[in-house]
Amino acid sequence: MNTQPKIRDKSGRWDHILSLLARDRRLLVSDVAAEMGISESTVRRDFVEMEKAQLARRTHGGIVAVDVAYSLAAGPRSADAEGGAREAVAAAAAALVRPGQTVGFNGGRTTTSTARRIVARPDLAGREGEPGLTVVCAALNIALEAVLRPSVRTVVLGGVAEPHSFELTGPMATATMRDLWLDVMFVGTIGLDVEAGLTCHSDAEAVVTRTMIGHSRRVVGVTSADKIGVRAMAAICQLAALTDLVVAGEVPARVREHLREHEVVLHEV
Repeated sequence: MNTQPKIRDKSGRWDHILSLLARDRRLLVSDVAAEMGISESTVRRDFVEMEKAQLARRTHGGIVAVDVAYSLAAGPRSADAEGGAREAVAAAAAALVRPGQTVGFNGGRTTTSTARRIVARPDLAGREGEPGLTVVCAALNIALEAVLRPSVRTVVLGGVAEPHSFELTGPMATATMRDLWLDVMFVGTIGLDVEAGLTCHSDAEAVVTRTMIGHSRRVVGVTSADKIGVRAMAAICQLAALTDLVVAGEVPARVREHLREHEVVLHEV
């Protein structure tokens, strides 16, 4: 008997299918339909679209993983309220990108979801051999999301990879970033506080993210309301350094007023 709650939203279905694909490497239409409690015709349509997006390769009766990279890039995703909030933020943030831009990301689940949505946008496909988008990655898993897309030019910072966040840190990463310029930088955070600003657990990661922020025209914070009032160890930037903040959930009046004072555009989802 199927115990998996039916996922009607296509993004939610794709997230679940990719997590199954990362685990099993090969999926059958009938098995996925039974697992997710949806029709086989819906699964077939998803498989066709996922192949067009180069997320998988179709076989007789199912799909197989394109590359072993999915073991890292498409790790388990949450289907609970937290996952829903993260995907809502990612969808709103991804809509801020225009074709031809150079876009940067630090590490984290929300920035990874945002990157996944951005590189999958069909309107960002390149023309006449030119990339439709350039992605500058401070995290290896985001680079793996982007490099599988032929229309996306992927730039990976050098440095030492952190084992938990996959972020690249150290002098090599900051030196590389000093020669690059971004149109949009998406910043994920562990905590968001009026006094402390955006914070994370690693000072090494914070240094690289600050360099990326300083080299971007537009800086978009992406987070959920449960991070508001939280302070992690390392400061990334003050709220005033942002041009936009995309938040899922209720934003306290004090934070709202602080953003207004510093002309930070608030996007509530």
